[in-house]
Amino acid sequence: MISRRLKRLTFVNFSKTKEDGTRPSIERFIHGEIYRLQPDVGAVVHTHAATLIPFGVSKTPLQPLYHMCGFMNGGVPVFDIAKEHGMTNMLITDHKIGRSLAGTLNRSAMVLMRGHGATIVGASIKEAVFRAVYATINAQLQAVAIMLGNPKYLADEEAVKADELHQLVLERPWDYWMKKIDKK
Repeated sequence: MISRRLKRLTFVNFSKTKEDGTRPSIERFIHGEIYRLQPDVGAVVHTHAATLIPFGVSKTPLQPLYHMCGFMNGGVPVFDIAKEHGMTNMLITDHKIGRSLAGTLNRSAMVLMRGHGATIVGASIKEAVFRAVYATINAQLQAVAIMLGNPKYLADEEAVKADELHQLVLERPWDYWMKKIDKK
């Protein structure tokens, strides 16, 4: 089972090749520059989740709406590639743009990327995946709550306490997701 799971992961070094010798993603600079600037980050998830994109292109900030997203406390920054790099193809294709993205992320758990998607980090792959899954769900819920009117977001203290609890129980959702993968 473990080997099947590992086949779904990509291991990339800081050169231009994956550990298996093939060419890595053009956007490997997202991961590489975050790891360079934040040695405490153990995993990076990059997504083009459609539910997150509106929050990177509008004035509506993505905020923690429910208990699974306490990690968003303090806000989710937005990286606008055009501000520092002018007109591009919107992809993170070199070290300079990767450093800019990592700088915008700073100490946050995630960064939205205008017109592109989002990048989420964690101390472990379990934490990064947890955050990515629940950030996407939070975005769906927030859009509905806004349509209903006047959403009440988590208070700072609620968000901190929820995040502290989730640090203790990351195994449970991870095991559930791995069982789903194993069934495929």
